Parts: sequence; structure tokens; C-alpha cells
Amino acid sequence: MSIIQQDSPLAVDRSEETMSIQQSGYASTIQVTRDAAAERRNRVFQVMWIAWAILGVVEILLGVRFFLKMISANPDSAFGSLIYDMSGVFIAPFAGMVATLISNGTTLEITTLIAMTIYALFFLVLVTVFEIVAQRSSSSTTLRTVSEQMPDGSNRTVRSTRIG
Repeated sequence: MSIIQQDSPLAVDRSEETMSIQQSGYASTIQVTRDAAAERRNRVFQVMWIAWAILGVVEILLGVRFFLKMISANPDSAFGSLIYDMSGVFIAPFAGMVATLISNGTTLEITTLIAMTIYALFFLVLVTVFEIVAQRSSSSTTLRTVSEQMPDGSNRTVRSTRIG
């Protein structure tokens, strides 16, 4: 069985192709649907999910750093050293912005809270801009329908819908 390809110069968001074959005592219908808009939405969703996952990892790392500083955890321990080294990259742009408050051995590192806020806002703007750019306008709709009778008696129907 062969696949019928569309010869359309227009980019279509959704295409359906149906082939019906009728012979004596036998009828067969094959329908193939391709939704380019859904595929595009899926790619946009995947990119946004990855961005939010990266933000989640950074926020958790910074949150653990803030907590360890607050309880005065030993920075020479393996875990403390790992967290401080990994989060130091994200804190570096904000170092020295405000004073770190120390009282009775407890450290309140405001810089970490500022970094968490700025990174959350940055990712929010980044994902929003990406979503706006990735969306296509849907100001017009074009519908094209083609039906033909094949020489062997089978029917071929191709429907394509273009949105945007």
C-alpha cells in the first residue's frame, strides 16, 4: 500500500488524508492525521518544561545554601562544601550587594534571597517571551478539500486545514 503525499505549497497546521478502497466483498479505509500545530505546541511545552526544571534546580540549590547559612552549618563538611561551591556560581553576580547579617552565630544571607528572586523573574520573562515568539497568529483560516475517484474504483479524499 502506498502513502499519498499532499502537493501543497501552503504550510498546513492540520492535514487529514483518507483512502477508501472498495472491492467486491471488501472495504478498507485508511486515515492519517498530522497536526503540525499540536507538534509545535508540544515542542514549546518541552522547552518551557526544561527551563522551569533548570530554575527549580537552581532555586533548590540556593534554598539549601540559605538554610545551611542560617543554621551555621560547617562549610568544611563535604555536603556544605559541595552546596557552597555549586551555588557560589549563582550568587557571584550579587556578591557584596547588601550586607550579610550575623547574629548569635546565625547568618542571614540576603544576597541569596535576592538571587533567588532575580533568577525566578528572569526565567519567568524568558519563558513568557519564548512562548509569545513560538505562537503563531490565528487571524485567518483556510480550508481546502480535494476528493477524487481513482481509475480502480477507490476513492481518495484529502482535507487540509491551515490556521494562521
